[in-house]
Amino acid sequence: MINLEKRKLLFSAASVFAGAALATAGVKAVSNPISTQDPREQMRLKHLPNVPLLTHTGEEVRFYDDLVKDKKVAINFMYTVCSKICLPSTQNILEARRLLGDVAKDIHFYSISMTPQHDDPAVLRAYMKANKIDNGWTYLTGTQENVDNLRRRLGFTSGNPVEDADISRHAGMLRIINEPMASWSHASTVTSGKTIARMIRYELTT
Repeated sequence: MINLEKRKLLFSAASVFAGAALATAGVKAVSNPISTQDPREQMRLKHLPNVPLLTHTGEEVRFYDDLVKDKKVAINFMYTVCSKICLPSTQNILEARRLLGDVAKDIHFYSISMTPQHDDPAVLRAYMKANKIDNGWTYLTGTQENVDNLRRRLGFTSGNPVEDADISRHAGMLRIINEPMASWSHASTVTSGKTIARMIRYELTT
């Protein structure tokens, strides 16, 4: 029969062992924090950096806090002197917004310039006026570093460095994000407005 002193020793040893196990588990949790986060937080950390940008009106905004958080958004990259991909894409997105009707009022459309040194807010406003782009669609510029960071994190870069450096061959794509639901998809902007509208409706309203 175990006496009182032995019981105390056994209890003490068990307590030390349990404490060590909990400490080890704690270290593992800290070393891989993303595994304990919800999908929304994981998407934010991986794809939605909170970099500063300028809108076409000259307002400074933060990408995540001001443009994406708690919103349904559609994002593409462009530059104002691009005609091969950007102009058709712009017209197709305009057509998609028209076809979406009132649904489009709940969706924030963003176009980010790939040549921010040239495309300052005044240049972006002129582009919007020339293409009859109205409220509900924001054009954005910023530093080249921040734009490149966003382009990479949002999945608009090519794995081929030579191809990626040629901005005339940039992706004709619209990134569709429902941030509160942590959903993430895309549509081709060089297909048709009808196809883009269908994809947006499916991803953001169903």
